[in-house]
Amino acid sequence: MMERDEKFRVEIQSHSEQWWRYNAALVCGAFDAAGRRIGFASAESRVAEAGEEFVRRPETIPAHRKLSLEAVPCASIVLYIYIIPHTLPRDGEIGGHPPFPLHVRIACGDRIVLDERREINQWGGASIELRVARP
Repeated sequence: MMERDEKFRVEIQSHSEQWWRYNAALVCGAFDAAGRRIGFASAESRVAEAGEEFVRRPETIPAHRKLSLEAVPCASIVLYIYIIPHTLPRDGEIGGHPPFPLHVRIACGDRIVLDERREINQWGGASIELRVARP
């Protein structure tokens, strides 16, 4: 049986060489068993402003960065993941730049409740909504 004080923990990461070209944001609403919002958490990993058009990854940005957050104890969460490109591929060949993987993991207490890979479009990024209830 899960304890009422267990928190949801969210983590996203990618090992793609393209990951540095994206800003990422997590926005999470926490809800009680009756569906009332009882908390809110957010996190952001900003590399650059949209349109910066860097030629290569800035040295201050780790190649394989992670972004995470923790919600207040709750019965469920609604999570939004935003992956926003700031630097597009240089050559303009849409077919030459396939989606790259983003690993999404959500835990509640000591249990993994979601562990999946999402494909991120290199030209458009992503906007992902996930609804997860405590097991």
